[in-house]
Order: sequence, then C-alpha cells, then structure tokens
Amino acid sequence: MKTIQKEIKEASLTNNCPECFSNQGLLLTFYQKHIESAWYINATKEITDKIVCGNCNTTIYPVRWTEDIERVREFYAKTVENPKTYFKLTRLSIFMMLAIVGIAIAVFIFLRSNNSI
Repeated sequence: MKTIQKEIKEASLTNNCPECFSNQGLLLTFYQKHIESAWYINATKEITDKIVCGNCNTTIYPVRWTEDIERVREFYAKTVENPKTYFKLTRLSIFMMLAIVGIAIAVFIFLRSNNSI
C-alpha cells in the first residue's frame, strides 16, 4: 500500500522567513492524502500543509512559525475547499470479482446439471 500526498493548493507568502529573514520566497502548499494499493485507490479527507522557503530551501516547521505566519496559514486553510473524496476499484480487483462470480455460476450450473440426472 502506497500513500501519496497530492497538491491541491499552493500560495506564495510575503512573510519573513524565520531562517533567512527574506520576505520573498515562502511557499505554502496544501496536500490531500491518497492511498493506492493493487486493489483500490482512495482519496481521503485528510489535508496536510507545508511551508518551504525558496531562498534558503528550508522547510519551515510549526515550531519556527511566527504569529504572522500562523495567521496567514489559517486564512489560507479556510480558503481550501473540501477536496473530493473517492474510492475506486482497480482493474485487478474488478477482474478478480468477475472471475469469482464466473466460477460461482459455473459451479452452480455444474451442480444443478448433476442433480437432474
């Protein structure tokens, strides 16, 4: 099973970076969690975010956020629409279900024809 974070929104921030103090280059990105396996693909409601400084190439973790960064992040978090969640079966799972149904029908017909003799 593989977990993928797909980008749903990206915003450029004009706040100062807590590492290099540049006021250009902060990038806030929101991600939606997708779970993929051989049997299904599931897009969940879980949303995560990440702030990265483009100047010093540093991920800014919540411990280093200033009050201004927190306020701007909360504002953008409110603007993110609820992403669509879905559950899709893969071709492998559909093929396996059809094969099981086909085998069940064949066994039923075989047993039915043996009882009538």
